[in-house]
Amino acid sequence: MSKERGIDISTWQGNVDFNKVKASGIQFLILRSSYRQTVDGRFHGYVKAAKAAGIPIRGVYHFSYALNVEQAKQEAAFCISQLEAAGLGKDVIVFFDFEYDTITKAKASGVTLGRAECNAHTKAFCECVTEKGYKAGIYSNIDYYRNMFDHELLDKYVFWLADWSGEADYPCDFHQYTSKGAVDGIKGNVDMNYRFVDSDEKKDEGSTSYSRQAVVDLARSWIGKNESDGSYKEIIDIYNSYTGSFPRGTKMLYGWAWCAATWSALAVKLGYTAIMPIEISCYYIIEAAKRMGCWVEDDAYVPSPGDAILYDWEDSGIGDNTGNPDHIGTVEYVSGGYITVIEGNLSNAVKRRTLSINGKFIRGFITPKYDEGAVAPPVQDEKKSIDTIAHEAIAGIWGNGAERKAALTAKGYDYNEVQKRINEILNGSATKPNAPVQNQNQPASKKVTATAYAKSLDKSLAGTYKVAAKDGLYCRNDAGTNKKALCLIPNGTEVQCYGYHTAYNGTKWLYIQFVMDGVQYTGFSSSAYLKK
Repeated sequence: MSKERGIDISTWQGNVDFNKVKASGIQFLILRSSYRQTVDGRFHGYVKAAKAAGIPIRGVYHFSYALNVEQAKQEAAFCISQLEAAGLGKDVIVFFDFEYDTITKAKASGVTLGRAECNAHTKAFCECVTEKGYKAGIYSNIDYYRNMFDHELLDKYVFWLADWSGEADYPCDFHQYTSKGAVDGIKGNVDMNYRFVDSDEKKDEGSTSYSRQAVVDLARSWIGKNESDGSYKEIIDIYNSYTGSFPRGTKMLYGWAWCAATWSALAVKLGYTAIMPIEISCYYIIEAAKRMGCWVEDDAYVPSPGDAILYDWEDSGIGDNTGNPDHIGTVEYVSGGYITVIEGNLSNAVKRRTLSINGKFIRGFITPKYDEGAVAPPVQDEKKSIDTIAHEAIAGIWGNGAERKAALTAKGYDYNEVQKRINEILNGSATKPNAPVQNQNQPASKKVTATAYAKSLDKSLAGTYKVAAKDGLYCRNDAGTNKKALCLIPNGTEVQCYGYHTAYNGTKWLYIQFVMDGVQYTGFSSSAYLKK
C-alpha cells in the first residue's frame, strides 16, 4: 500500500501559487466546490490554476446546510453544475461534508438534525451524484464516524476520514491527518491529506474505462436469447443482481416486458451504472437519462455505437416525436444512412433491427459519456448468421449490386438466401393495400412521409404518373431498393410528382405523393415502373 500527499483548500486559503505548491511535493488537490447552493468564491480560479500547474484534482467537497432530504438533492445538483462548468471530469470524487456547523445552523433555523438525518441527507446527496455519472464520497471526522454515520453507507462510497491523532484509526481511502500543515505557495495553515493507493488500484486506474466496444460486444453475445427456451431469464437475473438501490425500489419479474431491462443489464454486468441509466420502464429510463445529462431529444440525431435508441410506436411522423416511449434498443453500428440496433424483447427475443437515420417512430437517444469512443465496424467475414449478414448488407458493409454478390460469394454465403432475408427486412413491414384500386379523390386522415429528402429538382419530371408494375410498386423511405419500404402501391394507381427526385445507381427515384386506404404517403419510387 502506497500513499500520495495532498491538500484540501477553499476560499480561506486566499491567493495560492500552485506552481510553488507543486514544487513542494504536493501530489493532489481536493477543492471546496460549494456550500448550500453557493459556489466557493475561488473554486473556478483554483481549478484553472491547478490545471495550468499540472496538479491532479482528485476530489471536491460540498459543505451541506440542507434542512431536509430534498434540499440535499438540490445541493447535489448545484454542486455537479459547478463541476461541469469548471470542466472537471467524472474521475473527480464529489465528497459530501456534514459536520457540527451543519447541525448548528439548522438549529438556528428551528430544525433539529440528528443521526437519522445525517445518513438520510448523505445517502440522498451521494445517490444524486452517482446518477449524474460522478463518483461520490463522504467526509467524516472521528466523532461522526463513531456516533453518526451508518458504516454500511460509508462502505458504499469513497471514504475521507479526518483523524488528526496520527495514523488513521479506521480504514479509509483518504486521510486528513492535520489541519495545521505548511505548504510553500500558501499563506497560513492548510489541511494535509494522504490518499492511499494499493497496487491493484493503480492497475485499475490505468486500465478501467467506459468502453462503447464493451457494450456492443456484450449486446451481440446476447443475440438469440429468447422467451421460448427461457434463455432470456439470464438477462433478467443480471439486472436483479444489481447491488445498488433499484430504481423505484422495483426488481424485474419474469414475464414483464424486458427491453429496458436488457439495456440496464448491460450496465449492471459491465459496472457502467455511473454513466448508463438503468430502469425497467422506457418512460422512467428517459427521466433517469435526463437527470444524468445524457438524453438527446432529437429524432434526427445520428447516434454512435453503444448509445440507446427509444421508440414510440404511435409516432405520427410529423415534427419531433415527444410521445410516450414503448421500446428501447442498443445501437450496434451506423452506416449507409441506417442504424442497426440490438433489442431485447423484439418478438420475444434479442434480435437486430435496421432503420433509417431520422426514421419514423424514433423517440430519442441516450448518449452515455464513454471514455473510449471507438467501435470496430463489422468486417466481411465467414460463419455469420444470414440475419446478421442481411443487416450488414442493408447498411452497406458488403457493397451493392454485383459488388455485394461477389463479396458474399467469396465468403461462402448463398447470395440468393441473403437477398431474400434483406427483402424480408426491408419490405416485410410495408403496408399492403386493402383494395387493388385506389381512388386519388378519397379523403386522407393520416400522413406518412419519408424521412429522407429528394436531392434534385427537374421540373420536366413533374406530373401525374401511373404505377406500371404487375405485383405493385414499393414506395420507400429513400432512393434505392436497399431502403425501407413504406407501403406497396397497387398496379395502376395514380401518383403525383412535382419534379423532385434522387438518382441512385443510374436510376431516377421520383419523390411522389398519393393516397392509399385513407393515408397520404410521400416517398420514393423507381421511375422505371412509373409511366406518365
